[in-house]
Amino acid sequence: MDNKKGILLVALGTPRSYKTEDVKAYLKEFLSDPLVIQKPRWLWLPILNGIILKVRPAKSAEMYKQVWTEKGSPLLTYTIAQTKQLQGLCPEKEVHFAMTYGEPRIHTTIAKMRQAGVNDITVLPLYPMYSLTTVEPIIQQVKKVDAQIKVIRDFYQFESYIDLLAQTIREKWQTQPYDKVIFSYHGIPEAYVTKKKDPYKAQCQTLTRRLVAKLGLDSEQYEHTYQSKFGPDKWLGPATIERMAKFSSEGIKKILICSPAFVADCLETRYELEIENKKVFLENGGEIFDFVHPFNDSAAFTQVLKEIVQ
Repeated sequence: MDNKKGILLVALGTPRSYKTEDVKAYLKEFLSDPLVIQKPRWLWLPILNGIILKVRPAKSAEMYKQVWTEKGSPLLTYTIAQTKQLQGLCPEKEVHFAMTYGEPRIHTTIAKMRQAGVNDITVLPLYPMYSLTTVEPIIQQVKKVDAQIKVIRDFYQFESYIDLLAQTIREKWQTQPYDKVIFSYHGIPEAYVTKKKDPYKAQCQTLTRRLVAKLGLDSEQYEHTYQSKFGPDKWLGPATIERMAKFSSEGIKKILICSPAFVADCLETRYELEIENKKVFLENGGEIFDFVHPFNDSAAFTQVLKEIVQ
């Protein structure tokens, strides 16, 4: 019992339901994090509470409603599945999951693990790349509980992960004469990279290069873009949705899109890519828009998670 080991998977989080009040509570917690929105609190909090939280929750609730399943939020459903599968692969360890924002919370889950006799915990954020906006909030929350707990910062260069991602894309790529494969990553403000030295952009570019090499694509067969812009600041580009509007005029009518920054379906994949971006592409003369879903409850991906933790 003294050396019992545990694994804690951590995802971003999700509202309790797609009801406006639940979405508002989730957005308030998420957008109040100074690592996510790196603006002076005196400037940002009045904007958040005075404008954004009065308008955005109802809009976001409508989006969540369109991706919600019988089991609830896709992100929660697949995080639970990944946790159960990893527990099956690691019977000698206690495997749990938590969310950076919302329930179950990181600190209460660690306390629960400790109560079960687990004193050697490895935290694995479910993000291939490190960013100040995603992994750092997890590191900070874990540190508040116990600075000795190990947090894995990234796994974008982990060979098994790249191999599985390339294989998943290849299987779909070979089914159609696509004009291009689009690697669409979640964006962050450009200033985080230039002023705060966030390594996220460089890590995304490295992953794309590795995937392109494994897939044997030439420079005309792929494009690297960023999605999910929020607010007036300049974000990493080119913007996925802006490219969707222009592809057809450049003779690109059949595309395969994937989202290597995500390991489970969520609002950004199910709504933003599969509904919003697809609509823009087709309305502007595109013909085929196919999407390579994240790993979700893939047993092969759970095996990769096991290897990463080991």
